[in-house]
Amino acid sequence: MKMLIAAMLVSGAAAAETPLLIHYNERPPYHYSQYGVPQGPAIDKLTNALDAARIPYRLRSTPAKQQLIILQANQAPACMLGWADLPGRDSRGKLSEKIYDERRLWCTKATPDETMQRLNQALIK
Repeated sequence: MKMLIAAMLVSGAAAAETPLLIHYNERPPYHYSQYGVPQGPAIDKLTNALDAARIPYRLRSTPAKQQLIILQANQAPACMLGWADLPGRDSRGKLSEKIYDERRLWCTKATPDETMQRLNQALIK
């Protein structure tokens, strides 16, 4: 029994260290890639908030249609940058506080509520 509990604790710790995958599409000047490096004020605001919330992350340039497929599959925690809060979207994923204009992160339901809360607190500061 002790080994089972220890295994559960180790797997939980490993899961907590798994970087949150942030998908963004090319939408200059807000978020885009230059020489393979994510750029723009939305990227800066988001990465500053993720760092402040101590959430490990990875950024990936992903076309918007592919982001929708990832969101629908809901297989792992992941967020899509630059989506508007439209009716019905909250039933298919979790929306963050605003990043720019009316745009937010739209995250899979698999993204932990605690991660969303920490991120949102950092975004509104």
